[in-house]
Amino acid sequence: MKKFNILLFSVVGLLAFSACTDNQDPVINSLKDSDNNAISFVLNAPSNSSYTLIADNANSIIDIFTCEQPNYGFSAAVTYTVQVCKGNNEFVDLKELATKVSGERIPIKTFELNDAMNALGMANSTQAYDVDFRLKALINDSVQSLYSNTVSMTVTPYSGARTKVYFVGSIFNNGWNNNDLTMRLFADDDLNDMLYTYTGYVPANSEFKLIQNPGSYDVQWGYASDGVLTGTGNPGNIGGFTTSGYYTMNFDLDKNTYSVVAYTGALTEYNQISLIGDFNSWGADLDLTQATYDKHIWINSSAVIPSDGKLKLRVNHDWATSFGGSNSLWEAKQGEFAKFDGGDNVKVKAGTYFVKFNDITKHIIMIAQ
Repeated sequence: MKKFNILLFSVVGLLAFSACTDNQDPVINSLKDSDNNAISFVLNAPSNSSYTLIADNANSIIDIFTCEQPNYGFSAAVTYTVQVCKGNNEFVDLKELATKVSGERIPIKTFELNDAMNALGMANSTQAYDVDFRLKALINDSVQSLYSNTVSMTVTPYSGARTKVYFVGSIFNNGWNNNDLTMRLFADDDLNDMLYTYTGYVPANSEFKLIQNPGSYDVQWGYASDGVLTGTGNPGNIGGFTTSGYYTMNFDLDKNTYSVVAYTGALTEYNQISLIGDFNSWGADLDLTQATYDKHIWINSSAVIPSDGKLKLRVNHDWATSFGGSNSLWEAKQGEFAKFDGGDNVKVKAGTYFVKFNDITKHIIMIAQ
């Protein structure tokens, strides 16, 4: 049986009494047991001491941490958060994983750990890093947070590039083709936070699902209930488009939620959009093709950029309207996903690229083949 913390109970009682005349929540700063020792709790050693993270398994769980609940001296519902830092950093510089659990089994998701490592400077996909972990235990803001012991693992991250996700369904005119690479969803940047977006034309009575691997339904997301996704079994199709028109769809594949709203913003039609830059001496244009299902989606599945340099998009082979990016992630990493939200040229390495651009929202995908 757990010890009953008489001292702490007395403090809680006195603070609760004084709260009758004080609107501020009391904060318990002295979490000690009856022997005046600081309360602590144990994070058990992980299942493995070494992991290599894989982008294709971004939403999978690599391990489940377990712990023994702190002995507060009273019953408490505790929420646990995983904190991460470089090995031997003593959590001076740390990141918290997004998943929080009210229980003593805490899953570690691949993309959450990879994002945390990238943010802490551990981004080389060819290097194994020493990573320290601990748990933060919290009841509420009135009780001081507690921290577990530290456990260490050696972890190799992936590049940080976003997991690629695809539409499949009657939403576009590809006949439920689940191997159509042009159906990639857009995202604002290369952070692999499993957030995706699409704004475009949708025919009435259309339906769709999302898949992760072209040509396969092994990883898919579909309808569970309004606004809720599921990847379990054979999920339902997402529909509800009673009238044809333009819609904005947002997906959070971490929290398994989605939203669909009618798009009511401006729609400007262009005759041609093309790439231009250092690779062609800012002269000839490398054209994108307008999608047959939407006048505002432009694609070039094999755009050849023969040399390193900078580029942007322009309309009708003229500089009256052009699109560039101020996206810092693109500039730092030459990202695959971005939003051309400014007029700056963006740097791109030589290669052959899949390019997809939405001229309504200015989202762009540019993936080396």
